[in-house]
Amino acid sequence: MSVAKHFADRTAAAPEVFSARVLSGMSDPFLEVAEAAGANVFQSRPFLEQFERHMLAGSRKLVLVGVTDAAGKPIAVFPFVRLKKFGVTRLEAVDFDVTDYFAPAYFRDAALSADDTAKLWRTVARSVPGVHAIAFKKLPRQLHHKPHALSGADFLKPMAASATTLYLRDASGKPTQNMNPAALARKLKKSAKVLQKHGPLTFTEATSKQDTDELLEALLAFRTARFQELGRQDALLDPNVVAFYRALACKEGKASVGRVFALRSADEIVAVTYGYAYRKTFTLIAPAITPKKEYQPGSPGLVAMFKTLEWCQQHDFDVFDLSVGSLSYKSRFEAETVELYEYQQALSPLGLIVVAEAALRRRIRRLALKYPELRSTLEKLRRMRWGWAGDKPADA
Repeated sequence: MSVAKHFADRTAAAPEVFSARVLSGMSDPFLEVAEAAGANVFQSRPFLEQFERHMLAGSRKLVLVGVTDAAGKPIAVFPFVRLKKFGVTRLEAVDFDVTDYFAPAYFRDAALSADDTAKLWRTVARSVPGVHAIAFKKLPRQLHHKPHALSGADFLKPMAASATTLYLRDASGKPTQNMNPAALARKLKKSAKVLQKHGPLTFTEATSKQDTDELLEALLAFRTARFQELGRQDALLDPNVVAFYRALACKEGKASVGRVFALRSADEIVAVTYGYAYRKTFTLIAPAITPKKEYQPGSPGLVAMFKTLEWCQQHDFDVFDLSVGSLSYKSRFEAETVELYEYQQALSPLGLIVVAEAALRRRIRRLALKYPELRSTLEKLRRMRWGWAGDKPADA
């Protein structure tokens, strides 16, 4: 039985009636409901505020669509960007290479049926006038075992991409067998043996703007060297993206969504980890290791990963999201892998360009998976803003 059919068969409730409107902005009261109910960092107020400030310019505008039921009760919020590309005005899910998932905020416990999900989607698509197409990608069926507004959709297309998640605590709130403090200590001791030969290891979090700036500069230097070696471009090195990540990181005197950590061997920074800490979930965003060859046999990326996991356990996180991509280091963890989906809908004849573009993008993605030796050439196509859910090298 397909996942979509499973959701469709769960209830036989009366058909739903939905209404949708474009919200007035980040100050709209509707967002207070989303903020209180949601656990998705990519739809949190801090994330969307900085996304709007640093990632959007010119005619590109953040469009938030709120959905209510027949009684006027909020059900969902969909975050989009209105933009013009290839001459076609469209709505795209908030992404721009800084969003790992599109999982629209949803304020009920049980997923909608397939029919009601399709009805909700039609309501959303009609709510923004003057666009020729609407599109999203990187949608999981559920986000960390919880339904979102499109969990019941039966119109999705597989992306040939996946995401990986580690669950640190079970349903009762206890640490899982493979991620409990004792298990993590054993794995850390084993992984750190070689690296410790260069000097004592310390793992610290940036707690001031000065610390944050220092570690982000190291992270950028490490990733620049790594991607030059690979002959590839790194979206994180875009100045707007750097400013966005910097803005989300350490705020003086209060906890922030963006967290930055450094692993040092003696006084040398050998790995930097940037991630999001939101509610009970830590999302890995940008890991990097030193380009110095003498440290690489000690797997500083892997050691930093275990150190970050240890920090998450100590601070009572339930989920460690390894995010999008299928890099080999993820296989070292007993984690859950989920498939990601996408969808594009033409709302006028001009919108068919968007659908054709997506079909080409999917074919490029599958070719890259089938013929890794063509990755460099296909990467050039990807950077033409066609994009796919790519990997984030940890070099573990």
